[in-house]
Amino acid sequence: MKAANGAGQDPQRERREFERSEIARILAGETDRFEYFVRTYQKRVFRLAYTLLRDPAEADGLAQDVFVKAYRGLVDFKGAAAFETWVTRIAINAVRDLVRRRKPMVSFGDLRGDGAEDGPELPARLDPADGTSPERDLMAREIRRRIADALVELSPRQRAVFVMKHYEERSIAEIGAATGLDEGTIKSHLFRAARKLRARLEDLR
Repeated sequence: MKAANGAGQDPQRERREFERSEIARILAGETDRFEYFVRTYQKRVFRLAYTLLRDPAEADGLAQDVFVKAYRGLVDFKGAAAFETWVTRIAINAVRDLVRRRKPMVSFGDLRGDGAEDGPELPARLDPADGTSPERDLMAREIRRRIADALVELSPRQRAVFVMKHYEERSIAEIGAATGLDEGTIKSHLFRAARKLRARLEDLR
């Protein structure tokens, strides 16, 4: 028996339907409604950009540019993917373009993984900070610094895939939609990234 009053509906589906209606209103002239998308996704875009770039000023500027590009590109947004997936793709492309201007970089499409499907996982999230003592908070900051330093040593593609999977908690399908990578390549990047991080962080286990 179906739940009364729409109870039990898929929240993600409801959000996508709401966001499609908001986009239609924006395209019809209610441009101020784009603030909803900035307010809802700006922190996520900034967090992704910062994790990839490790520079707060660059990440902040890039996040602003991403939403300018998203606003200008709304007319081409077909709704085949969720807005979050779409804006994540814009952010990844913006990071890729920024890094490419710094040094030569292989495109996502040129990468081919080895098909490894299983591999080592990064140790369970290591963050002992619980506010009980300055010593534990100091230890937590050091661990976070070590993890951040280890992430920087990954390739840009490994870092992007790893961050989306383990920090953003995206599914393989969502990562594929955002990056254009196939499932095997994503799993290969995750395997290699986890292996490198485990080696760097072995003493923290």
